[in-house]
Amino acid sequence: MDIYLSPEQLDLRADVRAFLDEQYPPERIGQMERDEEYPDDFYRECARRGWTGIPVTKEYGGSGGSVLDLCVFVEEVGRTSISLSTLYITGTIFGSHALHICGSKEQAGHYLPAIVSGEKRFALAMSEPGAGSDFAGMETRAERVDGGWRIDGVKGPISGAERAEVIITAARTASYPGASRQKGISLFLVDNRAAGLDFERTSYAAMRALMVNKVHYRGVVVPDSAMLGPVDEGWLNLARLMDPERLANAAQTIGVAQAAIDDGVAYATSRQQYGQPISRYQAVSHPLAEAQAEVAAARLLVYAAAAKRDLEGPCPKEASMAKMLANNVAARATSAALQCAGARGYERDSHFMRRVLEVRGCELGGGTSQIQRNIIARFMGM
Repeated sequence: MDIYLSPEQLDLRADVRAFLDEQYPPERIGQMERDEEYPDDFYRECARRGWTGIPVTKEYGGSGGSVLDLCVFVEEVGRTSISLSTLYITGTIFGSHALHICGSKEQAGHYLPAIVSGEKRFALAMSEPGAGSDFAGMETRAERVDGGWRIDGVKGPISGAERAEVIITAARTASYPGASRQKGISLFLVDNRAAGLDFERTSYAAMRALMVNKVHYRGVVVPDSAMLGPVDEGWLNLARLMDPERLANAAQTIGVAQAAIDDGVAYATSRQQYGQPISRYQAVSHPLAEAQAEVAAARLLVYAAAAKRDLEGPCPKEASMAKMLANNVAARATSAALQCAGARGYERDSHFMRRVLEVRGCELGGGTSQIQRNIIARFMGM
């Protein structure tokens, strides 16, 4: 499958793998998850090595990488830990793509170099307790005040919000009777130290090293310069941001699935029963073989969708297809690997169990598989 990647992308993957194998072995990842240890050092190292600059154009100090470059990077990080890959996606990809898509010249000049240097991490506050898949049903509102806007409401769950320097916040700024509910939503760049902003940590079964929060906005005032893109047009810009997010989600999920298969094969070839490795039994080897074929196919779809995004621009159907397939294939792959390991795989701190839970979280984030099917069907004319 490597024939679809450039020499530079292969080098990137090799560099990332070497770094992660040395600095983040499975034992350390397991300890980080148990201790809920936020991976500050990982993000600093990404900045030092220039990886936070992949999605930033050269004009602002980045490397001007492609969406496919990002998928290669995120897939490899996902093989090690979803906490690490999600930190990169939220901290780097969300902010850089949003600023490139709809940021002003002043905003881009202020924030993009800081993303490259690692000084600024971002989080994306879209979902609300009562508005997840029905995003347009949000209740968070922003009202005009002298010199800016006052934001009130609750957002969550938001990955990495309490440790991000900037939270891209979606809020309703107007209602248009008779028009689509999607109109009247605006985006704001909110400093996470702003007065009136409070973070409530949510505990999940996986991705515990990356804090996930419910964020309370109690009269948070931001200046007019914090508006990201035109007023009332936030939905359109968020829709343009969804392609990179969904493709990155798909890529990291493929990474998790591949790691689970590799661990399953290693276990099956070393575990002895009835005088021979259990890999000799088709009941064990065939599910892993089928999972490997499915993961390879899903990876190609992710690469193809990323390449289409790079060459042609927004590709919501292909991005949704890639995310849906990758998430679903990865769920089967991680389940097959856990089954291979038997009771050992079911232990609470087992890497097999961790990967099952990580993939489940990926399927829920960025739009569930049901939402992806809705999008695909709509572009099919149904």
